[in-house]
Amino acid sequence: MSKLLKSIVSMAIAGAVSTSALAADGTINFTGEIIAASCKIDGGAGTTVGGEKGKQNINVDLGKVSSDSLSGTAGGTIVGGQSINLSLDCGGTAEGLKSVKLKFDPSSGSGIDSKKGSLLKVSGTAEGVGIGLYNGSNALVNLGANETINGDLVPNKEGDVTTYTAQLNMRAGYVANGAPVKAGTANGTLPFTLTYE
Repeated sequence: MSKLLKSIVSMAIAGAVSTSALAADGTINFTGEIIAASCKIDGGAGTTVGGEKGKQNINVDLGKVSSDSLSGTAGGTIVGGQSINLSLDCGGTAEGLKSVKLKFDPSSGSGIDSKKGSLLKVSGTAEGVGIGLYNGSNALVNLGANETINGDLVPNKEGDVTTYTAQLNMRAGYVANGAPVKAGTANGTLPFTLTYE
């Protein structure tokens, strides 16, 4: 067999192999909708709301907590808790919608605590602790399972104009993750998105 023929046969085999590697095994179908709803968030006691245009930053001070007070929190007791009561003003943009959800993205923030996956990982020098987020019923929100904080959109009619509001209530605090507790700074960031139904 000539070198040219061997070369052509090799290229044909390589082409056949690479073509079969690109064969589709399935399809991902994306669905969704862009809506006009836009809610402005106002913070409650212990929180401040600010941020650049289009983004709302909620600052929550969890205070200074003794490492001794965390010794009994492996079962989920909240320490240094702070209520976060958010009032949403959606104006007239939520017409036809029933609820709003606060959806969290911990992986774009501090991350998920490696010892207890429902907690937000703290940044800083503290160890053995994460930040727990609790819903309005005082149940721990599992951040590792994409759980949300939900609120009903309430229509408020004044004359011919209907505006919409919602209330999102939660609580945050330090929770022991089961590892030995070491004193230090324990901060965290938790990006969120408002979604509507």
